[in-house]
Amino acid sequence: MPDYNTISTEQWQIMLPSDWAQKPQTDGPGSFYFEAGDGTKGAYISVFNRTDPNSSALSDLAAWRDTEIRNLHAMIDHHWEIIEEWQHDEGGTAISGSDCLERTTNYRIVCLRMTQFPWLVRVSLHDYDCTDYTASQQAFLPLIDSFAPVIT
Repeated sequence: MPDYNTISTEQWQIMLPSDWAQKPQTDGPGSFYFEAGDGTKGAYISVFNRTDPNSSALSDLAAWRDTEIRNLHAMIDHHWEIIEEWQHDEGGTAISGSDCLERTTNYRIVCLRMTQFPWLVRVSLHDYDCTDYTASQQAFLPLIDSFAPVIT
């Protein structure tokens, strides 16, 4: 069983395997990239501010989801399949996810989103060599399960 490190802020947290190292990221100060030691898996984490306090948390996550899925389908020579999607809202924190697989290139992306006004965090887990979907599920399940708000 691998060891994990917790990546967190005052609002949210996620566990990543301890051999995943942070790599340079140029998407701005609220963006981070972590990669497995062998380079086969990675996690992009981005934090955003929500500006409309009257906007529904699930509606905001749905808008992010639609953009992510549209961007996947716009990739040339890729045919993404949405394997599973989920969403829930509890205690003012909304969480959603999309499990996406591109079988011809063995590429899997699990898009996770969480929001509680005024922040929204987006995590994209990438398996760049997903030749065994079940093994990829087992590798990502502890990460997905750990993605949660920080309870104070």
